Amino acid sequence: MAHVRSLFFTGAASESESKAQEAKRLGRPSSLIWNITNRCNLLCNHCYMSADGRTKPDQLSAEQAFQMIDNMHEAGIPVVFLSGGEPMMHPNFWDILERVNAAGVRPTISTNCTFITPESAQRLADNGVRFIATSLYGPRDFHDNMVEVPGTYDKIIAAIKELRKVGVKVVIKAALSKDTYPFIYDLIAQAKEMDCSMVYICDLITSGRSEGEEGLRISNEQWREFCDFIIDEVADPENNFEYDIGAIPSVIPYIARGLTQRGLDISKGLDRLKIFSACPVGQGHMTVNSEGGIMPCQFAQDWTFGNIYEIGFAEATRRLAEIDAAVPQGMCAPENCSYSRICRGCRVKAWQRTGAAPDGDAFAEDISCILDARERCTDGADPLNEGTVSAAKSCHAQC
Repeated sequence: MAHVRSLFFTGAASESESKAQEAKRLGRPSSLIWNITNRCNLLCNHCYMSADGRTKPDQLSAEQAFQMIDNMHEAGIPVVFLSGGEPMMHPNFWDILERVNAAGVRPTISTNCTFITPESAQRLADNGVRFIATSLYGPRDFHDNMVEVPGTYDKIIAAIKELRKVGVKVVIKAALSKDTYPFIYDLIAQAKEMDCSMVYICDLITSGRSEGEEGLRISNEQWREFCDFIIDEVADPENNFEYDIGAIPSVIPYIARGLTQRGLDISKGLDRLKIFSACPVGQGHMTVNSEGGIMPCQFAQDWTFGNIYEIGFAEATRRLAEIDAAVPQGMCAPENCSYSRICRGCRVKAWQRTGAAPDGDAFAEDISCILDARERCTDGADPLNEGTVSAAKSCHAQC
């Protein structure tokens, strides 16, 4: 995931970016996504974890969850994303949130907003929640059909209004697919009209309910079209709307090139990309599932490295850092791509494509890259190459 405006300039996520960088510098976890429950009252047809109304039998107990929060504080984690499933369905949701806030860890909530009322919106604000992230896929009938629960769209719109009344900022999330792509630009316009701060647009992850649906991914040309739109938006100094992109890290070098072609100084972003590549796997970011399983990324629910309640955050950070030290292969390898280090490809897609658990290869190439061969291969003259990775000297000739 990459907050484009905050990465290259200054935007809504700049404070969180700075805290994450400082945590990484100190050898601490930079951010945590905590799926506190697998339960959900919706049945989104592309849900990568197939969330439904059931609770995992080994879900952390209340005591274990509270201990984990105390450990977060000791580990110096700057921000935690409480997610699910639907986190507000957890029987101890409010106790967890209050304890997180009291521990000095900044809470952000990822919720479908169907449980938000004027009273709960105020309670969220009172407990330190500055951002709520919620999914919206298109017009009313389309959205409700996607989540298979009529009336959901209207509840989300009402919830956003209540959250903005109490000063909580809202991020609109959408998985980009052939189904949702026709609505994406109208969705962004609607987010702005509702005074939302950001959209999080994620490439379709074909696991869970969307397993085997690779044909629903949009084309590279459509991703480029969307990136060109983002470049126009970010290059406008009067526009402060933020774009967060997930599960397709190759868009970052593409956008960076577009910004440099406009004569814009993107040195801030290049310095940050030396610390965190566009794919955050192994770089201090981690996900913990409802049972305490540690994952490099929330999109790979079966890719776990022990239990956080048993090994703690320091050991989890060490184990995940081993991924960062590994070198991607194929077209993602440094000798084949000048942007290997600042992009690294989507490690989850590589892992899933090559077999997932237990045989997946997280260091295989990411075939969803939107850059063509000539864009990946340079003779070292590319302005993004300096200070990041060394291009193979023969690469340009080979392309």
